[in-house]
Amino acid sequence: MVGEGNGRVHIDLLGPVVVRREDGTAVTPSAPKRRALLSALAVRLNRTVATEELIELVWEGCAPPTARAALQGHVAAVRQLLDGSGLELGTRGAGYLLAGEPDRVDVLRFGRLCEQAGVLLPEPAAPLDGAPPGTAPPEPAPMEATPVEAAPADGAPPLLRAALDLWRGPALADCGSALLRERTLPYLTDLRLRALERLADGLLRAGRGGELAAELAEAADGHPARQTLAARLVRCLEQDGRSAEARERYERAVARLSRPPGPELRLAGEQPGVRPAADRRFVGRTDELARLDQVVPAARDGRPILVTGPAGVGKTSLVRQWTARRGDAYFPDGVLHAELRGFDPDGPREPAEVLGEFLTALGTAPDALPRDPEDRARRYRELVGGRRMLVVLDDAASYEQLAPLLPDPPATDSEPAPVAIVTSRSRLRHLVVRTGGIPLPLGVLGPEEAAALLARVLGEDRTAGEPEAVAELAERCDRLPLALRLAAARLAARPDWSVADLAAELADEQTGPAALSGTGTAGGPLGLTAALDRTYRTLAPDAARLFTLLGLHPGAELDTATAAALADLPPAATRTLLTRLDAVHLLEESGPGRYARRELVRRHAAAQAAELTCDERFLALDRLIAHYLDVTAGWTAGGAATVGAGAWFRREESALRAVVVCAEQQGRPAAAWQLAHRACRLYETTGHDRTHWRAVVEAGLRAAHTDRDEAAVARLATDLAVLHVDRAAHRTAADTLERAVAAADRSGDAALRHHCRSRVAAALLRAGRYERAVPMLGDLVAAARTPATDHLLVRSLTDLADALVLADDPGPALRHADEAVRAATARSGGAEAVLATHSRARALHALGRRDAALSSARLAVALGRTVGDPALEARSHNLLADLLDALGRTAEGAEARRPA
Repeated sequence: MVGEGNGRVHIDLLGPVVVRREDGTAVTPSAPKRRALLSALAVRLNRTVATEELIELVWEGCAPPTARAALQGHVAAVRQLLDGSGLELGTRGAGYLLAGEPDRVDVLRFGRLCEQAGVLLPEPAAPLDGAPPGTAPPEPAPMEATPVEAAPADGAPPLLRAALDLWRGPALADCGSALLRERTLPYLTDLRLRALERLADGLLRAGRGGELAAELAEAADGHPARQTLAARLVRCLEQDGRSAEARERYERAVARLSRPPGPELRLAGEQPGVRPAADRRFVGRTDELARLDQVVPAARDGRPILVTGPAGVGKTSLVRQWTARRGDAYFPDGVLHAELRGFDPDGPREPAEVLGEFLTALGTAPDALPRDPEDRARRYRELVGGRRMLVVLDDAASYEQLAPLLPDPPATDSEPAPVAIVTSRSRLRHLVVRTGGIPLPLGVLGPEEAAALLARVLGEDRTAGEPEAVAELAERCDRLPLALRLAAARLAARPDWSVADLAAELADEQTGPAALSGTGTAGGPLGLTAALDRTYRTLAPDAARLFTLLGLHPGAELDTATAAALADLPPAATRTLLTRLDAVHLLEESGPGRYARRELVRRHAAAQAAELTCDERFLALDRLIAHYLDVTAGWTAGGAATVGAGAWFRREESALRAVVVCAEQQGRPAAAWQLAHRACRLYETTGHDRTHWRAVVEAGLRAAHTDRDEAAVARLATDLAVLHVDRAAHRTAADTLERAVAAADRSGDAALRHHCRSRVAAALLRAGRYERAVPMLGDLVAAARTPATDHLLVRSLTDLADALVLADDPGPALRHADEAVRAATARSGGAEAVLATHSRARALHALGRRDAALSSARLAVALGRTVGDPALEARSHNLLADLLDALGRTAEGAEARRPA
């Protein structure tokens, strides 16, 4: 019940029936007959509806003898629902009247907006103006016989857009009365279609017809006999540069008719475009197409536009699509297109040959072509100068190839001039420097665009049921349009395969590349592998060697130092070669000194690396393993991850994981377990994927056993126990720890035994298992009070104090922290004294001794400056800032944190 004071009510009928308050709360009657009653009254707001008509509509012509009494009951319920809503339901003579503001009913608001925009029907349908019961509405006048009125002022499109946006689906979809829908829907539908057509007229005049194409297409499919709708759709598509689609829509509309097309549809079909047909399978690239819209006018000053990107990314398709959409509007004098074959195995085309084709296209007789290349270039520039033409130079190799083919800039700003668009997998930096060219780099498709391309080629019926497999397949193809089309073609030829089947095939290192290959129409190689081969063969020998050696690196990204180690070259020389690979998109510079590559490029490099001799491979991998040993030693100095280690590890985790396995397979068990042990510290710090963590620690443990190094077994078993604690598998962790301690005992290293238990206790603390961690740390303190292990006492006391604070037992925590401070001071202070002072400050704070805690924290800051450890000094500043923040002294806290 709405009730007094519960707010005004709106009735929405243009879609499923919804009765809602202004706050959005739905109060729609659940009973179908009450929805039918309210809907019948709402469409005739402020008009009396006869009782007999309401009975007929509510009971759909099958009223029982008790219908009149039942109607009174439904009226009472609806009246109660609307009480206090601003809509009043009352009795008027032999009927009922719902009174209120017309804008409270979306049907009437829709009609008012249409009327304001000048869209009217010849005569309203009966159910909306009080036709007698049982009178069916007249059929809408045929649109060919009643042309839409001339468009009113420019204010009509916004009104019509607002009117059409009121529709949420088929009107009165669940009103409870099929008879009411039957009588009302034709009028509303016809008015909606007239509004849509009038909006199309306004947008066509504004040059924005393409905005409405999708909406018109949906309406035309639902009303195939409505020729005026089809005519506007054809015109909007044509204006948007989609000539092929416009032609197809025209032919489809004519085929659906039982008589010849009327004058409006026929006229729309007799205006074919002169631009090339757009590719129906083209998807996405909205931003890039818009960018071309922006830069083409700027390029009339003679600067070429450079569309660059890796092989298979869709550079040519983008330019063709843009030309199909905008060619006529921007370049009424025509388009010249040349395929330069910059990366062809037989070498790039000679500029003189291309100039001959251009001159012939511009009207020069073949026997009149200049023989000298410079004369050809001069004549070409004379012919295109002053003309609004587009020159597309596709798949260029270099500035030297392009220079004779570029038109001259205009003599004045007002002079018409041609525009050149160049595509290349080279970045053509020389061209940018020499001509001021406008770069437009093209990346891979987004995930949704890649999935849409697969669906468009294969059909929605093939992809809709496997969204996860479609996403995986797109990633396996690096979201490159060429690879996606090749994958789709492979699936199309195998109707019994699922998308997941092909994704699995592509995942295989051996068979995957072959799945994206094929044979061209001339019998030559076709596909991404062939395209990458062509790029690779243009490299100088030293750059090709580096690319091949990079095939031994398992990651998607690497830095200059890693590449230098693989190639056994100085960093400066390596950086020069990496820049050359980046120039042709075999690598992408992802950050200062870092280079990324797509998975398909990595596999191509791996295939090249497979051709190396055994000695070349072994030595290069040995250098790679040694490099990662050096780097991880730096990131885990002192047995813990250092500042910046987390960011490095997140970039390198997959590569480091693969290098651990590589070292194990290379017969380097010591290197394998050392890398695994250091990686575990980084996993512990970053909380990285536990599945990968487990794979690394288990590989390291295997290598430690192979190396017959009990100390290494103890360390790696401890790492595994820490992982089990992190996974809350505490019983398994305890069993694993016992094996670690046994290995430490066999190694004869008491400090290692202590270290194993300390690591697991720390993991238990992170997991919040204080009841397990505190006794274990207490045992470690007791064990450290012997002469052989007294050097471990300070750290053990500090760890125990911190654990007791976490366990909400600050009294004993302070006693242990005080002892740790005294013991550290007796041992010459250093980092141990700083950490012990940290523990003392935390214990004092937990006891409520705030001033003493701040004093200890400030002392830790002072001590930290003397140690020379930036990370430890930063921890001291952060502790002081945290304590100040806890006291509400946030400004001082921010000041204390700044040095950190």
